[in-house]
Amino acid sequence: MAIGLFRTAARLGLCVVTAIAVCPLVPASAAADGSHGLVVPRDYPTIQAAIDAADPGDRITVRPGVYREQVVIGKDVSITGSGDRKTTIQAPQTLTPGDDGSNSIVEIHNGASVSLSRLAVSGPGPGTCADGALGSGIRVLGGARLDLGHAAVTHITDTPAAPCFRSATAVLVGNLPTGTGSATIHDTKITGYQGAGVVVLNEGSTATIEHSTVTGHPTLSTDGIEFVAGAVGRVTRNTISDNECREPDPDCGPDFFNEFQHAGIVADAPGTVLQHNRIVGNQVGIYVAGVGIDIAHNDIQRSSYVGIALQDGSFTVRKGRIKGGVHGVAVIASVVDTNAVLEGVKITQTSGAPVQTFECCGFTATATVKP
Repeated sequence: MAIGLFRTAARLGLCVVTAIAVCPLVPASAAADGSHGLVVPRDYPTIQAAIDAADPGDRITVRPGVYREQVVIGKDVSITGSGDRKTTIQAPQTLTPGDDGSNSIVEIHNGASVSLSRLAVSGPGPGTCADGALGSGIRVLGGARLDLGHAAVTHITDTPAAPCFRSATAVLVGNLPTGTGSATIHDTKITGYQGAGVVVLNEGSTATIEHSTVTGHPTLSTDGIEFVAGAVGRVTRNTISDNECREPDPDCGPDFFNEFQHAGIVADAPGTVLQHNRIVGNQVGIYVAGVGIDIAHNDIQRSSYVGIALQDGSFTVRKGRIKGGVHGVAVIASVVDTNAVLEGVKITQTSGAPVQTFECCGFTATATVKP
């Protein structure tokens, strides 16, 4: 029986049982705009069953409970839980690889515009680094768009949690070498991830992240928010913390030219805005490269190495406070001459020079400090 015929019968209150769907207990409700409201588990026993039955534009409400399932969304829908402590999409015991070949708990693709709110997406995944590793909690690719609000993405790790390279990102947007996605993340808690909190990949991919918390794993090397390979974003009024280099990571350390650093925010594309964030207890608070990145009014505290690292480009940092760390600001030149202007940036309680330049390979690094 065709899906369309099944949905028509269901909305008329007729019981139709097929191999591909179950009969809802009551008909879905219709809104004035023609969209319908589906309720899980009242109308459909799983979130995926409701998505499969939904028409574009439909609203899915998920009642309290733990839903152990992998969710794939390729149409415009909104999914609303009963609160991030009441409604949880939990990684099942078996994960099927998605469009990019990796495993995620929720995948949004096919150009869909999807709203997820008032729910949690949680691991851990059932696999290990070598076998069935969890790629991400929420995956957005194929030109899809995500609005994630008043939600939580937690425990995005493998079993056991381990330093698996580039695995277990809480929210992963876009694709490499080709492919884009976009996300708006607000009023959301992203915690306990194994790799990174939010990663946005590729030119054309975008993300706006605001009024959220991004907190790294207590025993693994992590990054908070990354914009990679030309992806652009706006990061404002968030708290980003505890992204450090941790054992047994063999490649990270304070040497910018020979080691790798972990940071609260990483960005490399013009047009990215980093403002009014509280960034606490990271190895590097903000690490950026290139030109045209707006850095202003951030409160950066207790970085284990540097508050802000500015590498290979031209930068202006406006206002804000940096407290603690070895250096407040590092200006780094490795492939081009680098110039940085600090306007009204208050730096206190560093163990080394408040502003330090690092130069390599014949390139110069210059810092200008203005009151």
